[in-house]
Amino acid sequence: MKPLKGFYRAIPIVLISLLIGTGCAQTTPQALQDDAVGLSRWQMTYDGIRDMSPHWGWQSVEAFKASVDAGVPIHFLDVRTPKEWAAGIVEGAQMINLNALPKAENVALLPQDRNTIIGVYCKSGHRSTLALTMLHQLGYKNAINVDGGWLAWSKAGYPMTVGPAQ
Repeated sequence: MKPLKGFYRAIPIVLISLLIGTGCAQTTPQALQDDAVGLSRWQMTYDGIRDMSPHWGWQSVEAFKASVDAGVPIHFLDVRTPKEWAAGIVEGAQMINLNALPKAENVALLPQDRNTIIGVYCKSGHRSTLALTMLHQLGYKNAINVDGGWLAWSKAGYPMTVGPAQ
């Protein structure tokens, strides 16, 4: 009897799907409007990520350096791999590899104050974009992607320190 239990649970779902698909079950105007609002919000989010507009928190290395020079406290987060860290890190940066960032013990290492300005970087900006999204979901609304990443910081000749040896 147990194998049939899942079958009986699926029957209502299949029936409803068929009714909607054939037009027998009509949705209300309010439900259609709610779907349109949800779809519009999703589209705005998608467009923002796709275009990587300033709304999503990108800032040039020059702007970060000027902020640091002005005394603005910035918590730099390097999400590159340990092998990449050996080439050097932004002075004072915290190192948490992107793949390890979602682990609870690494999230606990992040600043407790969710208003902290976090400059997130990787080698060029792709992985830090993913990290930025995670940080925003965790409530760090001042997490900002370092545009151009470590390559841009290094090319500009800004202060770096030696990372851990591999």
